Amino acid sequence: MSFHKNPRQSHMYGGLSVLALTLSLTACGGGSDTSAESAASAEGKAQIASAYKATTTSTPTLVAQPSNTEGRLLASNCFQCHGTLGTGGFDNIRGSEASEVLEFMTKTANRDIMAAHAQGYTPEQLKKIISYLQQ
Repeated sequence: MSFHKNPRQSHMYGGLSVLALTLSLTACGGGSDTSAESAASAEGKAQIASAYKATTTSTPTLVAQPSNTEGRLLASNCFQCHGTLGTGGFDNIRGSEASEVLEFMTKTANRDIMAAHAQGYTPEQLKKIISYLQQ
């Protein structure tokens, strides 16, 4: 069975497309702004451009990275609560405080959120995290 286009149908659909496009343009103003609308539009665009420029031209803050990065990937889970590199958030875990993580290995995990986190690592992994955070 072969399919033949009816020339009348093709012409009819083409006419409907033009009509739909014309009605759409008419409904949205047809692209013709009055001078007041044009000025308001230009002012709005200027405000948006100014706000965009203000948020995209800030200077990034550089954070010094420790030289030994072996435990960094493991320690990155800590940064969710304790801030970037463990300096901020709930408690500072950077430096000498890092060794306190080992204490949570003996606590009940269902009563202490830190115990639950610490017990998710092997002792070797915790030592790598502590070594990284003590730099």
